Amino acid sequence: MLRSEKISERLPHFYKYWEAKSSVSDIIASLGKRIDESEKELISIMQAHWVDKASRNDLDRLGALYKIIRKDGEPDPDYRNRLKTAIISYKGGGTISAIQTLVRITLRLPQDYPVKIVENPPTTLKNTWRIRAGQEWIVSPINIHETVPEITISVETEKARITEPTITNLTSGESITFKGEILYGDTLSIRNGKALVNDVDQTDKLSTKNIPKLPRKKSKWKYSEFMGANLGVFDSTQFDRSVFVIEITSVVTFKWNANQPATFELHIPEELLQKAGVTADHMQDIVNSVKTCGVKAEVKVI
Repeated sequence: MLRSEKISERLPHFYKYWEAKSSVSDIIASLGKRIDESEKELISIMQAHWVDKASRNDLDRLGALYKIIRKDGEPDPDYRNRLKTAIISYKGGGTISAIQTLVRITLRLPQDYPVKIVENPPTTLKNTWRIRAGQEWIVSPINIHETVPEITISVETEKARITEPTITNLTSGESITFKGEILYGDTLSIRNGKALVNDVDQTDKLSTKNIPKLPRKKSKWKYSEFMGANLGVFDSTQFDRSVFVIEITSVVTFKWNANQPATFELHIPEELLQKAGVTADHMQDIVNSVKTCGVKAEVKVI
């Protein structure tokens, strides 16, 4: 409703304000028009301070507050998006909500568009050690949860044979022994409570079906086996058992599923990037500028 109409409604009936050529009608129309124009100017001033409404020079002035200058030929929508991402960065960002908002702004998506972020994404890790009997090593699982690894053992020394290989978690005291022999070229795989030698089931030779757990923190492990445990022993003998001075090297591999700490993945449909004219690399740079320091972020196009 115009301001003149609101004023007219408050006047007594005998003023006959509805007559277009009357003096009262002219005065009301003049006052109402001036008030309407003043309100429009006030709204324009307010909108000039809102990044979503400001345009041209007003938008340039908002950018100057953050020392972000408009690029040559950059249209208002693109410049506005750059300002919004900068504002989020200045406010600290880093939260899931801030990153989701940033993505919606950059790709020009609705405010309620579901942006998928996967925290501590799952991955498969593997580590291999070339060791001899009695040797110890440290495992850093890079995981937020305790897990059970798949253990693989093979003999690297040619024409060698090992008996009763044992893997022990010195940190927890857990251990598992394969009560059998492994020849050069054989591969022993212990996983899911089963033992396979060259893919042949020999679970009955396991000392236990409970594979030592891999804790979330660093842990110390030890490898031992019958032949390697006696290498270099020159001052002791055992009845009906020979000791050979042979340096046998075995290969032990741990493979486990992990949830990566201080990591998140941003899943973006490829068609959204194409529609907005944004590359995956550019999206990665934007996310890196906002994410918390020390956190790994990865943009995955799906």
